[in-house]
Amino acid sequence: MKSYMMSLLVFLLLSCSQEKIEPLSDFELNKNKWEALGVNSYSCTFQISCFCIREATLPKRVQVINGKVVKVDGAPYDDEEHWGIQTIDQLFDMIAQAEKDKVHSLDVQYNLDKGYPSSVYIDRDEMIADEEMGYYVSDLSY
Repeated sequence: MKSYMMSLLVFLLLSCSQEKIEPLSDFELNKNKWEALGVNSYSCTFQISCFCIREATLPKRVQVINGKVVKVDGAPYDDEEHWGIQTIDQLFDMIAQAEKDKVHSLDVQYNLDKGYPSSVYIDRDEMIADEEMGYYVSDLSY
């Protein structure tokens, strides 16, 4: 009887489903870190690396208020004039979309303290030349 009860107990313990808890990805960990700060107004230096005109690749001082770019190098933000400028949240969205799209190459570095993407490099298609984009964020203050 004791061995039967012991066998039953062992069987019940082993048959219990154990859900695996997946560790957070670097993306999730850093996005959570950034969101925990609750920052939606900040300034940063933003730079784009691309096969485009030199002016587009120069570092720019960007001011974001309530999650929207409002100034670039002290001038009011203009979509056409300031092509490619992204907020931190837009960079996170871009990274998530690139992962979903399974781009050819995605390399992201995150700020260790605040979690925002400090460097994002995306090569969407190995067979297309010069469509790679790099985004760099530094000197963030809020």
